[in-house]
Amino acid sequence: MKKKVFLSLLFILLAILSILCAFIFLSHNKTLTENEPTVTESPTGQSETVDLTDISTSSFMPSTETKNDITIANGSLFVISLTQTEQQTLVGFECSDESVITVDDGGRIDALQEGTAEITATFSNLNSYKYKVNVTKKEDSIEYDGFSTCILANTDILAENIRTFTGARSLYSIKVNRQMNCVTVYTYDSNGKYTIPVRAMVCSCGLNKGTILGEFKIYFQNEWNGLLNNVYGHYVSGISGNYLFHSVPYYSTNENKLETEEYNKLGSDGSLGCVRLAVADSKWVYENCPVGTPVTIYDDSNPGPLGKPESIHITDLQNGWDPTDDNKNNPYLNKKPTINGVSDTTINVGDDFDILKGVSALDTCGNDITDKMVVTGNVISSKAGTYKVTYEVEDAMHRTAKTDIVVTVLS
Repeated sequence: MKKKVFLSLLFILLAILSILCAFIFLSHNKTLTENEPTVTESPTGQSETVDLTDISTSSFMPSTETKNDITIANGSLFVISLTQTEQQTLVGFECSDESVITVDDGGRIDALQEGTAEITATFSNLNSYKYKVNVTKKEDSIEYDGFSTCILANTDILAENIRTFTGARSLYSIKVNRQMNCVTVYTYDSNGKYTIPVRAMVCSCGLNKGTILGEFKIYFQNEWNGLLNNVYGHYVSGISGNYLFHSVPYYSTNENKLETEEYNKLGSDGSLGCVRLAVADSKWVYENCPVGTPVTIYDDSNPGPLGKPESIHITDLQNGWDPTDDNKNNPYLNKKPTINGVSDTTINVGDDFDILKGVSALDTCGNDITDKMVVTGNVISSKAGTYKVTYEVEDAMHRTAKTDIVVTVLS
């Protein structure tokens, strides 16, 4: 009897040991399987091994991406472009040399002086972008006088021609595109041909093709000259017979007696045959294109190599002045465009912010030119910070307005 009990206990013990060994084996095998490399098949059919431990570790390693260099002129502005996702994870920007450039919390760069600096953008996933910023010499630009609506070009060539001018030929040649109501003035090239456009001006030619076509030369000039229907032209240059360059007509020889309704026709047919110009442009022809200057009048759907300038419309028809007249008594003399509806603003994180909401711009004469406004800045309303925004606009007379504001986003 005792022998049977002993054998039963021994059998139970062996069974328990067998189960424990099996459990230990399976656990050990699972651990080995989890840690061993995964085998995949490459496109060539050969086996490749991928170390899963390396993958899991590298996915959390910070990375730095070098972006394309940014080159801007001294005194100019630039905004680093970020996707919406990048803006949401942006931690901030850092600049290596704030004497060369500054950068705000939205990635707007202000170039302060020539040189090189580096900007680093960091993100909440520990990744970062690096931008090398090169600030170059301020670009030469054409300076306008703030009166004429003309387009200028090739001023360097013209300046050299003026410097070396001997009077052997005319300095300028004038071409009037009757179809497009546009005048383009040329100077001569190194071969003495009038191929270099230097000035384009908007005009009004004759109704019903009333302006003559052909080639002529300026043959007389008067500061004031009587016209048909008892009106007067200012700064008059004769083309041929009764066909003249002159201002929009005046009711008398007073600068404040302009036919303002006729002025607003510049850019379209309006005269009885003469070529009407704004005062700034008729004066320029009068002072710079003496008797003998060649004139060509032609038709073409292409306004000319410089394009057709804008005209500026008078909104106050009771004001009898040409806005482009540089006369010291002209009430338009000290006017300029205005930008309205902008001021420093403080909002909270998450608030809606429209950089153009309520903003408008008017030109020197009070016309709406909001669509010409240029806005530089980037406000990330989901991120606390300080953001700079610049509003700029230029009207047809090349007069400008500029307003800077600061938008503060509070957490």
